Amino acid sequence: MVQKVRLWLTEQGLDAFMVTQPQNRSYLSGWLNDDTEGAGILLVSQERQILLTNPLYQEIAGREAVGWEIVVPPPREYAVKLAEIAREAHWTKLGFESTALTYAEYAQFKEALGDAAELVPCEKSYVEVLRLVKQPHEIDLLRRAVAITDQTFTHLCAWIQPGMTEKEIQWEVTRTMLELGADSPAFETIVASGPNGSMPHAHATQRRVQRGELITIDMGARYKGYCADMTRTICLGEPAEIRMVELYETVLLAMKTCEAGLHDGISGQAADALARDVLIAHDLGEYYIHSTGHGIGLQIHEGPVLSERAPDDMILPAGSVVTVEPGIYIPGWSGLRIEDSGVVTEDGFEVLTQSPTQLVIQR
Repeated sequence: MVQKVRLWLTEQGLDAFMVTQPQNRSYLSGWLNDDTEGAGILLVSQERQILLTNPLYQEIAGREAVGWEIVVPPPREYAVKLAEIAREAHWTKLGFESTALTYAEYAQFKEALGDAAELVPCEKSYVEVLRLVKQPHEIDLLRRAVAITDQTFTHLCAWIQPGMTEKEIQWEVTRTMLELGADSPAFETIVASGPNGSMPHAHATQRRVQRGELITIDMGARYKGYCADMTRTICLGEPAEIRMVELYETVLLAMKTCEAGLHDGISGQAADALARDVLIAHDLGEYYIHSTGHGIGLQIHEGPVLSERAPDDMILPAGSVVTVEPGIYIPGWSGLRIEDSGVVTEDGFEVLTQSPTQLVIQR
């Protein structure tokens, strides 16, 4: 991957590129560290690949960042060291990830460099472009993260009982994932029961789940840095309203229709429309208030996106791993979401998530 960055440097007329976004740093170096407080910076030129870090991470970086030159300047004085390296190497144009650098950090680098080199902002990091298509070993790690998530849901369905709090269910998800070998949950598990289901990103509360109501559980395991994402909506016992079943079947149809229509080269906007059009046709469009999906990998939300707001030139390439997650949210009533993760292929979509999509769990 570093060689691809070097080819890109030539195309862009850059002498070197500075990587400060944590997951981009992990992707290129092999050192899995999401710490954003001074953990490190990568510098890539035609001749060198340098990892600037501090004494807290020197040992682990040296062990995991194979092939990288580890440089440890005085703690967090990266700007001064960067300027020193740039002058020695005669770099005159240094690209940087403009969306991953604060203005204060930019000002420090600019002051240290002075007239020695120009800082060239790159709004779209080329590393993120590389990350769109997963390598075989990345897909293997994502499969394992998804499998742990599926196993956790299987346990949850046997374990959950009316009267448990959303917080208790959230903790059981975390405990089970860790027991099954996950690094951690990939994000804060959402447990939204009854009226809380109308909020897509509801936080788990002390509310006790009841028989007959909708319970949305959005969960995912992180395994060796890679994130899974799955949502299931369940009902303990028979639903209290026939409306719940009707809406559930419509959202499930939207998800399945989208999954059946995905393929290499489809645009992010067209992918979103596959699910959205189903909900609109059932007069539910006003209750669908988010995009249909997003990429997963080292981050729980990364490119590409399945969205009506996706850039016109955004496509889903073969090898990208994305979610499909339509949902409806009705204020004052409830809501529901169903989500799978899968791999875009040349001629279709391989669904990785294997958890059942039945609504009712008998209790």
